[in-house]
Amino acid sequence: MTKNSNIKCNKVLFFGRDGCKHSEEVLNRLKDSGFDVTHIVSKQRGEELPVDALTWVGNYIICFRSLFILPKELLERASITAINFHPGPPEYPGSGCINFALLDGVTTYGVTAHEMNEKVDNGEIFAVERFEVEKKDSLMNVLSKTHEALFSLAIKFVDLIAIHGEKFHLMLPQNSKSEFWRGEARKISELDALQIINPSINKEELENAIRAIHSPSFPLLLELHGYKFALLGADEAK
Repeated sequence: MTKNSNIKCNKVLFFGRDGCKHSEEVLNRLKDSGFDVTHIVSKQRGEELPVDALTWVGNYIICFRSLFILPKELLERASITAINFHPGPPEYPGSGCINFALLDGVTTYGVTAHEMNEKVDNGEIFAVERFEVEKKDSLMNVLSKTHEALFSLAIKFVDLIAIHGEKFHLMLPQNSKSEFWRGEARKISELDALQIINPSINKEELENAIRAIHSPSFPLLLELHGYKFALLGADEAK
């Protein structure tokens, strides 16, 4: 890979996910490409930004699977751009994008690279990568496909920036210009609401909800007379 001669002057603030192998691989690609990287790890929602982020000034901010919501004043400290890799296509901005897509019965899904602004999943779209979703695909299958596509897209962007610098956007597919966000970004409260099962749900709706929402870390719940009952995993329930 040919590097930009000025690459060592480029400072990157990289937000990755704790325990995510792809976050580590993107970080290593940035370092191997000669960027001066400040690395911030995201562990859970609601965390306060660390001092390293609050005092950073540089050229690029890159977010990969990060749970932080970055304030406008931080985004403006990136002199060239701030890029987020969203684990969903533009039709599904915000939280719970995969869950809502599967509930809708989509046959294609995807990931989006976009410029960040003060709103969640709202900035200019740089690129979208899509893949097929089959009826037999479970939530975990689609999550795996999504993470792989997101990683591939992030590596592509790191390489483009390393070679072309701030002109990287000129190398992106022209069809990205026809992409646009659909509606307001869904909030985490909307995702949490999906977890609660209506007692009157029919069998088909329940099976659809299990496929689209249920996981060991986010089980479907039934609330009854002040008690909450969690759905067992498929293997446990048999």
